[in-house]
Order: sequence, then C-alpha cells, then structure tokens
Amino acid sequence: MSRTASSAGPVRRGTGASTVSLVISTLDEGAELHATLESVFAGSAVADETIVVDDGGTDGSCTVLEGAQWRARGVVVHRIRRSGVAAARNAGARLAHGTHLVFLDAHCRLERNCLARLRAALEARPDAVLAPAVRDIGGTSAGCGARLIDAHLRVRWLPPAPDRTAPYPVPLAPGGCLAVRRVTFDRLGGFGTFRELGLEDVDFSLRAWRAGVDVLAVPGARLAHRFRPYPPYRLSSTSRAYNVTRVALVHFDGSRREECLRKVIGTPRAAEVLVEAFADDWEAQRAVVEATSVRSVEAYFERFGDWR
Repeated sequence: MSRTASSAGPVRRGTGASTVSLVISTLDEGAELHATLESVFAGSAVADETIVVDDGGTDGSCTVLEGAQWRARGVVVHRIRRSGVAAARNAGARLAHGTHLVFLDAHCRLERNCLARLRAALEARPDAVLAPAVRDIGGTSAGCGARLIDAHLRVRWLPPAPDRTAPYPVPLAPGGCLAVRRVTFDRLGGFGTFRELGLEDVDFSLRAWRAGVDVLAVPGARLAHRFRPYPPYRLSSTSRAYNVTRVALVHFDGSRREECLRKVIGTPRAAEVLVEAFADDWEAQRAVVEATSVRSVEAYFERFGDWR
C-alpha cells in the first residue's frame, strides 16, 4: 500500500512482504468510474496497483484511463468480451501481482481510510474474507455484511454491530467491495461461473464458510455505493434465474434446493434456464466444494439464521 503525496500521484515506498491489488470491474459506468477512482486515490493509502477490467463496455469511459495521468498512478485497463462481473473480477485477479486482493464496484466513493483499514484487517486476519461498511450515496445508514432472507436468494444488509471496532463474523460479504488474500482467493477457486450480475458474492461467501474461511465485517472501513434499480446496461431476463439455480445445485440439498428451484419456475423462460443450468458443470463444481468443505451448509444456517 502506498501513501498519496500529491496530485501527481502516490509515492511508492517499500511495503515489506505484502502488496495490495485493487480490481474494479466496469461496464459503461461513465463518470461513475472516474469518480470511484478519484475517491480511491484521495485515500490515506492506495493500492500498489489498480486493475480496471472493462467488461465489454462501449461508452469509452475506460479509454481516458489509458492516458499518462492514470498510468502514472498505476492504473491498468484490461478489456474482455462481455462476460459478467464474476468473470471480469477473475480476469483482474489473474493479472494482479498483489498478495492481497480488493474487489470494488465502479460506482463507489471510498472514505479516506477505507483501503488502509481493510489492509490492516487482512494483516490481522489473513485467513478471512473481509466486508467493509457500506452506505448508499446520499444516505447515512450503513450496512456491514448481509444475510440470505428467502429462497429467491435475496439478501438483507446487516447494521454494523454497536460498539464493535474489531472485525466480527457475518454470513455474506456483498460483492460491491470485499477483500481477501490471494492465496485464500485461489484456494476458494475465485468467483464461480455466473451470468452477468448477481449471486457471485453469495456463492463465494458460502464456499468460504464451508472451507473454514470466516467472512468478517470491518466496520471501520467505510464507503458509499450507488445503489440503483437498474444498471446502465441491459441485462438478460434469465440471468438471475440461472444464477439462483446454480447456487441451489452447487450448495443445497433436499427441501432447500427444491424451494429455490420452485422460485425459478415462475420466471421468464424458466424451462430453458433449468435445462441450461442442469446441463452445465454444477456437478463438478459441487464435488470440488464438497471435497474441500469442513463445515456444512446446515451449520451455516444454524449459525447465521435460516430464511424459513
């Protein structure tokens, strides 16, 4: 992590054995992407490298970042064919050189000490996945971690625990921002194979729990996120239903899986979604997860609360 010395960019100093790579996936975010990066570089500490993965964008917002000003700040742009946020984050992780990875949405505003506190928490708990406190841009109430609330796999943000400053366990690290050591990320297999947007963070958090990796809230690391009803790009009507099906097939059994699949049946082109999901590699992925699991899904719901 490097400290920002002037508007000309951070002064790089020796950082010992650990380094931080910031990975931002973006798709037609326009000015939001630039404002996110400005907040990153206004911090008390910044990442050793910042990788912006352009997930098939067409608005030209990433072209600006290829200029000398951003290159001097250590910003690298990597373009891929549109593949979805999980694939974009995985692509950024493959390019990253850091021992620590921080994944960030392209419509956020980091508070001054956010990255510094995430890094300090990772140094203290290198075996964990970390979730900062997040509020809506323009709002004041923050959430820190989230939990599943129903078979649609919708989530509810959790309020920061009162009088807690040290990291503490939560069920899910929402994907808008999470931090993890590279060795842990690789051990968990990166983000799963999900379409477009949604539930890659649920799957990642479930796989972490099952592998014995705690998901921890870091209430002192704070940022604002622009929550919005629709992203600035079109989404397929079937992508979320596919993602729900995949989580259910990889992680759940019995009535819990059946509940999720029944929710999918009422969605557009449900038969097509189910056929495609069942034909994909979920059985291989399930076998990998089960082979590395030391905690059960039922223990997860007993610990953090059920949706039923």
